[in-house]
Amino acid sequence: MKIEDFLQLANENDISELQVIEFQNNDLDLTILNDQQKNFILSSNTSYDIKAKINQKYVKASTNYLSEEVIDTLKSKSISIESDYEDFLIADSRKTKVAKAKKIKDIDINRFLNLYSLAKKHQHITSLEINYSFSNTAKRIVNTKGLDISTAKTIEIFDVQATAIINSKSYTNNDTIYNVKDDINYEEVVEKVINDIELNAKEKKLQTTKYNVILSEKFSSQILREFINLLSKEEIRKKTSCLEDKLNKQIFSPQLTIIEEPANKNYPAYNKFDNEGTPTFRKEIIKNGFLKTYLYNNKEALLDNKSSTGNAFGHGISAVNLYIKESKEKINLLEKLENGLYITKYQETGGTTLNKTTGDISVQIYGYVVENGKIISTFEPCILTTTIFELFSNIKLIGSTKKFKTSLTASPELLIENMSISSN
Repeated sequence: MKIEDFLQLANENDISELQVIEFQNNDLDLTILNDQQKNFILSSNTSYDIKAKINQKYVKASTNYLSEEVIDTLKSKSISIESDYEDFLIADSRKTKVAKAKKIKDIDINRFLNLYSLAKKHQHITSLEINYSFSNTAKRIVNTKGLDISTAKTIEIFDVQATAIINSKSYTNNDTIYNVKDDINYEEVVEKVINDIELNAKEKKLQTTKYNVILSEKFSSQILREFINLLSKEEIRKKTSCLEDKLNKQIFSPQLTIIEEPANKNYPAYNKFDNEGTPTFRKEIIKNGFLKTYLYNNKEALLDNKSSTGNAFGHGISAVNLYIKESKEKINLLEKLENGLYITKYQETGGTTLNKTTGDISVQIYGYVVENGKIISTFEPCILTTTIFELFSNIKLIGSTKKFKTSLTASPELLIENMSISSN
């Protein structure tokens, strides 16, 4: 059923306020292990998020199709649930040309199969796994208040993982590239992953003490992704965010500025509007260490007598294309560090690394030992214990190039002083 027909059906069932968000996805997923293709999947999917006002309550439903059965489900929900907050549909005459998810382009699978030839040059490498995905997506929001807007985007993800046996021990190394507009040099990415893993043969055991460290783009992007939860006005209202009562206060290093740019087409999570239809806009969330704004959806904006910041994503409040502002000055952070650690990543356990209520961080970390401004070896996995306030307050220098290492967040390298590292 078309969206227009579904809105007409709702009207015939005395539902005067209704909104439909249509999500279209055309995806390609390819996995290659060594020189063998393991899977190649082309898929197309359409899903809908629906919000309606029935019996003075706003009810929601998610579905893969539009039908009279969905109308019945909405009606049933309006009887069985209690609505504990006000909500609304955006009344707006905005209309855009309907954007559709593009068809998936052809790819040269042989180019990916041939990447294994790079691994075969290294005697320690036992396997090379390539995961490649290409996704075309479109989002359309239509409601009974006159809104009919849509947008589309494309993202390419290239992930490589190498495994090696060195001195009878198994090691892995990986990297992921999120790309929107540039051509990825797949060979260069694979070569770096393979070359870096060879350093594991010189693994060192660290002493438990404080170190000056460089956080890689990946590590910083991962922490920034979890930092998003702290900014939600819903978490602030529930007193479950450690950023409560921190608005317009300096809480981090004056060097730190964190920006959200949802409508930047060159970034992977491009969105002209959020999932409630509110236009998105560039905002400095942290400016020179000061917290300048929380993030709002319609519900929290109503409760706080403010305007939505256009951050209704997923089924709550989130940020997209969030990044730490890079330095304008080109700096070699390894030379500035001189002696310390270059932390590449931390172990993700499936839970939260950053405790949103206290700001505590305790993670198992991996990376390299740096002496005289040069990487000399890896170090045995250790534990980094800190808080988000200490981590972002102890920033000494920020790199000049940021990279998206998650689908939502990007960061340059960060040089941070006096981090507590415990040896296992």
